[in-house]
Amino acid sequence: MPAITTTQRAASPTPSQNLQRELENILRQRQAATQELLEKLLQIPSTSGNERDLVVFISRWAKQNGFEADLFESSETQLSAYRQATLRHIPLAGRPTLVIKFPGRGLGRSLMFNAHSDVIAPGDAQRWAHGPWSGEIAEGRIYGRGACDVKGPLASALAALLALKNAYPQGLPGDVMVEIVPGEEDCVGLGTLTSYVRGYHPDGLIVLEPTEGQPRNASRSGVRFAIGLHGKAVHGTVKWLGTDAIVALRAVLEHLELMETEFAVLDPNELFAHYPIMRPITVDHIEGGNWQGATCDLAGCAGYLELLPADDVEVWKKRFQDRLCELQQKGKDSGCRLDIEFSEEYGGHELSKQHPLAQSALAAMTDSGLTANTMSWRGFNAGCEAGLRWGMDQTPTLVWGPGSLEQAHGVDEYVELKAVHEAALSFALCAIHWTTLPVK
Repeated sequence: MPAITTTQRAASPTPSQNLQRELENILRQRQAATQELLEKLLQIPSTSGNERDLVVFISRWAKQNGFEADLFESSETQLSAYRQATLRHIPLAGRPTLVIKFPGRGLGRSLMFNAHSDVIAPGDAQRWAHGPWSGEIAEGRIYGRGACDVKGPLASALAALLALKNAYPQGLPGDVMVEIVPGEEDCVGLGTLTSYVRGYHPDGLIVLEPTEGQPRNASRSGVRFAIGLHGKAVHGTVKWLGTDAIVALRAVLEHLELMETEFAVLDPNELFAHYPIMRPITVDHIEGGNWQGATCDLAGCAGYLELLPADDVEVWKKRFQDRLCELQQKGKDSGCRLDIEFSEEYGGHELSKQHPLAQSALAAMTDSGLTANTMSWRGFNAGCEAGLRWGMDQTPTLVWGPGSLEQAHGVDEYVELKAVHEAALSFALCAIHWTTLPVK
């Protein structure tokens, strides 16, 4: 499909200037309420495995505002036919999924916004200038764990949904939904699978993640790895008689850096060329040592290998494993046994920038004056929930939201309130553009 021109947009059923101004007014009048909602979301700790209180709160909000709210729990037994449910994860019991629906008139395509309810642990709260569960506001920013990943984007989507309901009391041509799924930080894709199996199969999907307010038309696939090194413990004064797993771990870490450089030049993708590292290898956990004053008999590390959308995950798992086994072949493993386990994997996605969903997003951004005509399409530089429905049904998908990965997962995580409000308008306009397209 060719790019949508200004003339084509004018001829298609797009928001009138009067309606756009009405949406802007509704959102402006509700800015304080949106801000208050985001504060409350941030004040509810919802680390992986502890999402229930947050999701129940949002369900009550939805019902109070006249939306349909489907709150449900899933079990591993229900999902046993799918590989995602067999991967390492926190048990699903007590971790509900919520789908909020603004019903359409059955004439156009449906759109779903996807958000994950969990956040990573904040670490030492004393290191935060603004408490991790405070929702504190300072100089136009709102702080807290999950502010940009992804409670800020979620607040934008909820604000957009409410504005659409007020502007279109009879509904848009197609349904607009927001799903809140558990466990993205724990096992990517599993939470979205619960909604998929429940029967939610939208015509278009916007995965809420921090993307600097720009729609992204691709996301990464990837795997989580765990590397174990088995040595032999002896007293430190006779360490030459033992096998030190920490020495071997140092060699592994150096080798991973070399692998990251090597992997960057293999089948690159122009949508990710903007980022300095084509396929990041990130070690996020190291452990080792059991006894004081002895060589280490067991050490290890774990982390993520982030891949490109078209990468065959099985091929890359083998390549990763084979390259690490070279340490043993070259005698750099210090005589340790090396084990590699892959505990999590997820697919990416890549949508043509000419697809009607991408063009709907571009039209919405243009309508709201938030982008130049030369907006650069690129991939979202992480794995996320986008790959699940793309892999199952090739569901047209974008990743989009206020905030930046530069703030995600860090101390004093924040999102700009202005960006949250701007995203709400863009989301509402995109929903109008997309749902006016006839059902295939």
